[in-house]
Amino acid sequence: MLEPKENPLSRIAYERALGYIYVQEGGSMIPPLFLEPEPEDYVLDLCAAPGSKTTQIAQLMKNKGALIANDVSLKRISSLGFNLQICGVINTAVIMFDGRKLPLIIKDQFDKVLVDAPCSSSGHLISKYPSSFKEKGIKSLHFLQRDLLLAGFKMLKPSGILVYSTCSIHPLENEAVVDYLLSKEEKARVEYLEIKGIHFHSGLTEYKEKVFHPDLKYCTRIYPHDNFTDAFFIARIRKER
Repeated sequence: MLEPKENPLSRIAYERALGYIYVQEGGSMIPPLFLEPEPEDYVLDLCAAPGSKTTQIAQLMKNKGALIANDVSLKRISSLGFNLQICGVINTAVIMFDGRKLPLIIKDQFDKVLVDAPCSSSGHLISKYPSSFKEKGIKSLHFLQRDLLLAGFKMLKPSGILVYSTCSIHPLENEAVVDYLLSKEEKARVEYLEIKGIHFHSGLTEYKEKVFHPDLKYCTRIYPHDNFTDAFFIARIRKER
């Protein structure tokens, strides 16, 4: 309980330092809810650092099961390890690997996979600094994102669930990436999921001259005005048997 003259920000910083809380932007907490990890699951967080979603997944798993947290960056891995330790996460192993190449050693293993892909962060920029958003570099991100999504799907067990997410609003980073997966993997199915209290919009089925797979309507778009968060894109994908 706060003392009458206590600064609430000081209390937040204090509790964060003790590992009692992990401060996240509201929108970034939604993808793990779509993943629905269970305590007995074997889970992969493919692009895990600095660990906000990893710690949330571990909490949803009740610190049980097995969670693999991967990232390609040594600097970011250090932050990931620190955050896992300070939050008391004990069900997680940290690895450093190019996520695109992980299927060379792991296939059809995980019950759940989160691919929270590197992106332009346009959902953050649009909500906070709209004039600063530039489309430069989005095409190169698109190729990285689709390779990471394809890799994540290859490591998923039959009947397993993968969640692909970005904090971008650009279709080239979102629907176009999932559309690519559906064109390559006949066992990939986009699932509709509605979470009570979260306002959202359906995914796009066309963009400019491009017509996407009709199942892209089951993807989720969240805009800043929907829930007073940054914008987010989420696709929940099942691997059929």
